[in-house]
This record gives sequence, C-alpha cells and structure tokens, in this order.
Amino acid sequence: MKRSVAREKVFKILFQYEFHSDFNEIMPRLVEEEELRGVQGEYAKGTINSIIANLEQIDGIITSHLKGWTFSRLGKHVIAILRLGVYELVFNPEIPNLTAIDEAVKLSYTYCDEKDAVFINGVLHTLLKQGKAKTKSAKAQRGEPDGS
Repeated sequence: MKRSVAREKVFKILFQYEFHSDFNEIMPRLVEEEELRGVQGEYAKGTINSIIANLEQIDGIITSHLKGWTFSRLGKHVIAILRLGVYELVFNPEIPNLTAIDEAVKLSYTYCDEKDAVFINGVLHTLLKQGKAKTKSAKAQRGEPDGS
C-alpha cells in the first residue's frame, strides 16, 4: 500500500476523532477496519497517536493562521486535513515539507470543495513561508533532496 493511500485512511480515522469520546479506545479497531497493517499500520498508529498527543499545539498553530475565520467555524473534514497536514509539516521529519502540503491539498480536493482546498493550501503554505515547518526532513539531514 502506498503511503498516500495510508495517509487517506489516517485522515478517515482522524475525522472520527470529533465524534467519539472514546476515540483512544476504538482507534486500534478503526485502524484494523481500514486494513492498515504492517509498516503502514505502524505509520497510521504513530501518526494518529502523535497528532492526538500534540493536539493542543497543532490546533493552536491552525488557529493562529486563520484569517477572518474561527476554528469552530471550520468543517470537521477541514480540521482533520489541517491537523494531518500541520503534523506532517511541523512534527514529522520523515515527510518532506512540500509533500506534506501536496498530500493535504490532494485530500482536500477529494473530500472538500475547491474553496476549502484553496484555504487548506493557503494555511499550510503560510506555515512554510513563516518558517514554522520543520527546517529539515530526515532525507535532507542525510544530504538527500527532500523536495522542500
């Protein structure tokens, strides 16, 4: 399974966070239902657990980059994509910065309307331009081009 397919499944699981007070208890079942196993299952669990562990900071980053919007006005699908994108852009050194943005925008064109996709792209690019994204990916630290 490609990482982009696993990322989409992570989005679907993360979307459910807002609807389940027992999310931490049901998350392993949700991962299993999405048929995320092996390396991609570990990626999914690690990503979801890291997002939840850093949720306050991630939501703060999102909130600080909303112009003319409040967090509570955002759709749940937009929030889930932004949380995933911000996590990959700021916290995950294995994902190149531009890949994190591109994948979030691709998800938004699938699950949102064009206006939301443009909005998500703008928030994530602003983070990158303001230097809030990780400075180097693991690839860049090894001297390999990372696309950012």
